[in-house]
Amino acid sequence: MTSLTQEILDLEMQLKCIRENIIGDWKDEACLKDLMRMVKSTKKQLVDAFGQSLHRLVQSKPNESTVETVVKIFPDAMKVQNKKKRLPIQSCLWYTSSALKYIPMLAREGMKHNVGGEESRGGLLTSDPSSNPRLNTLQLAVNMNGESGTIVFDAGIVKVLESLKKGDLLKREDITEHNLISYGAWKCCPMRFKYLLQLDPESISSFVKNEKTFMQLVISRELDNFKAILKVTLELYPEQAGYLFQKDTDGQQTAVERAIQKYGEKEMMTALHEIISPSKRFPILHHALVHAPQKQVLFMKWFPWAYNLRDHNNRSLIQAILAAGAKVVNEHLTVFASMSDEQICEKDPVTTLYPFAAVASGEDSDLEKTFYLLRRQPGVLDRSETRIAEQVTTTGGKKKRRKGGKKKRKRGESN
Repeated sequence: MTSLTQEILDLEMQLKCIRENIIGDWKDEACLKDLMRMVKSTKKQLVDAFGQSLHRLVQSKPNESTVETVVKIFPDAMKVQNKKKRLPIQSCLWYTSSALKYIPMLAREGMKHNVGGEESRGGLLTSDPSSNPRLNTLQLAVNMNGESGTIVFDAGIVKVLESLKKGDLLKREDITEHNLISYGAWKCCPMRFKYLLQLDPESISSFVKNEKTFMQLVISRELDNFKAILKVTLELYPEQAGYLFQKDTDGQQTAVERAIQKYGEKEMMTALHEIISPSKRFPILHHALVHAPQKQVLFMKWFPWAYNLRDHNNRSLIQAILAAGAKVVNEHLTVFASMSDEQICEKDPVTTLYPFAAVASGEDSDLEKTFYLLRRQPGVLDRSETRIAEQVTTTGGKKKRRKGGKKKRKRGESN
């Protein structure tokens, strides 16, 4: 049986002979029309054959360079749809990770030939008709649960996203415009989700969909999913406690309150305990007592080890409470009353105010609490005055005259 290579060589020789030695002197118009029809049909068949083959890259696994050669010679092959009306770039996403590596190249070459239509970015922004809900290729890549949610598939998609970003085929604004963090906020996609947040760190705080914040959306899903996403947000946003205390759009509930309501108190607190207790380094009480003071007893019960931790500003728990203002302080009168002498004498590392000055400042200053602290440790007042004197000395010992104030008269000057 003749090999395909030999058949191609024979055909190549015949076509070359027709082109160079026959066609110029061959006057049979009917024959020439038949040749034209056969050549066009052959070209179309080649495009269709390679197009369908591009849908099977997951099985054939050719070198990327070979696939690139094919699509450069037969660019329309990238537009050939399979029985499910998918484009080849979309077929590379389904089922296993072995064809993911071809996606960036197909997108890059597809852009040159308007694969998927104008402004479709080589098919990345083309809807996949077989997906439910109907997602475009980029959304599907972020959301896909390939190989039953394996780490290999998740890591493979991250490589795709990195390559797309490098080629300017994935843009920061895509995360918001195409709702990518919502589609990526699943337990099968933690690496993809993390990558997207690193690309656009503000995407969670600015997220609102169907009058829901990001955490409201996540909490509407199963507990295991919530745990997986919270692990990522706590890692990337420790200063915001992973948005665990993000308020709902109406400002009535925090995410943690909604989660307790959704999953149950024991289940929710157990999940949170499993995430943050092993290291015992996260100052969860700083956030809980400030942003969800009505849950202080619950959090103190589950996380007693966090009482003496410092937050990212090096504030103690009581300093964080005082810095939050009078309303929060009044929610924690027991904690306030239990302040040690050492705590009363410690300045806030951010404002450099002593506790008595912290409760005395602001619109909601509380003189009763101020005097209580001063009676406990009157020496801090002397320290504050000393600090002010030192500041005056540092600035040259001169006080600035108020703008528009009277100039001090010299001796001997008359009115």
